[in-house]
Amino acid sequence: MIELSKARVKQLEIKDAVLMPYYDTSDPRYFDKGKKKMAEDEEKQSFLSDNCETFADLEAAYNNVKDPELARRLKSLSRNYRKPPRNDKQLDIFEPPPLTDIATKDDISLMDIAVFGLGRKPRFEPIKHDLKDAEIVVQGGTDCGMATIFDYDVFLYMISYLTNEMNKVREEIKGGREGYLPPRKIKPSVAELLKYCRRDHGGKNYKLLEKSLERLSTTKIKIRHEGKGLRRVGMFSLIGDYTIKTQKETGVIMSVSIDIPQWVYDGVVRVNNPTVLTLPKEYFLLDQGNHRFLHRLCRKAAGKGEANYNLQTIYERSGSTSPFRSWKAKFKKSIEALENDPLPDYSVTWEKKSGRINIKMVFTG
Repeated sequence: MIELSKARVKQLEIKDAVLMPYYDTSDPRYFDKGKKKMAEDEEKQSFLSDNCETFADLEAAYNNVKDPELARRLKSLSRNYRKPPRNDKQLDIFEPPPLTDIATKDDISLMDIAVFGLGRKPRFEPIKHDLKDAEIVVQGGTDCGMATIFDYDVFLYMISYLTNEMNKVREEIKGGREGYLPPRKIKPSVAELLKYCRRDHGGKNYKLLEKSLERLSTTKIKIRHEGKGLRRVGMFSLIGDYTIKTQKETGVIMSVSIDIPQWVYDGVVRVNNPTVLTLPKEYFLLDQGNHRFLHRLCRKAAGKGEANYNLQTIYERSGSTSPFRSWKAKFKKSIEALENDPLPDYSVTWEKKSGRINIKMVFTG
């Protein structure tokens, strides 16, 4: 059997060729221990001089690294992003919908306020936002607490799925075909959901998913809207009812079903131009709640331009219970961490003018 590289196939203009893996026969490993050795070497990058097999080993042991340049680089590594899972590239086989978020509810922006806790641990204190024309109160479940900004990844999957399905329906209608509305219940495979959120398939993430669904379903958002001669009060949750089926012996989640709440469904399906905004898939790799919250502010306020936020306003929108002075110090460190490792598509800088501190956000994508 003749094995051809892609370049050779193109050169010969062979249209229906079956491409086989191409190996460089000038590499001695090709004849030494065969193709298997080459494949193993590609998958496993070892740092023999430092007795470390993986890059994570090097990070953990950078004080003992013999190469001074490598040690310097390891010390300066940013921790703004977590490492993507090993099977991250397999996302392509699912044809995932574009990552989107719903921007408004009752004409009130939800992207520039925290409707969740910004830490990894659930908070039990309510969040109150006093806006110009509305009052918003976010309350978590009594036992499980409030949904976190990391739990919100599941909500983003739900919005993205629904938006993508509705776009297909609109295309069907434009083509003169009858378009059937998307169902109110989604049943993603756990593998698909975790891959979309760029998480590993370990048992830990299965347990975290179950906790996330519980917090998302019990977190309630109450809006009191003041209009011209009209006062409207409503309450809604981030997701509706959900069902999880697991194996008794292993505890592994077999299937998940999530009801899309009416306010989300109507906001995407029953309006001609739903107010949703696209987010980059790198958003899921942001490892700090503050950075995720900042990115949402950037996407909503700056868009493809620039915007300025007063620091006091960001503090109020974050829902933080810490005193302003201590929150300010931590938030400044979060901004400084973005100097060498910025947010996806945006630069964020700390500016002090005439005694006022503003956060400047500029689109760079």
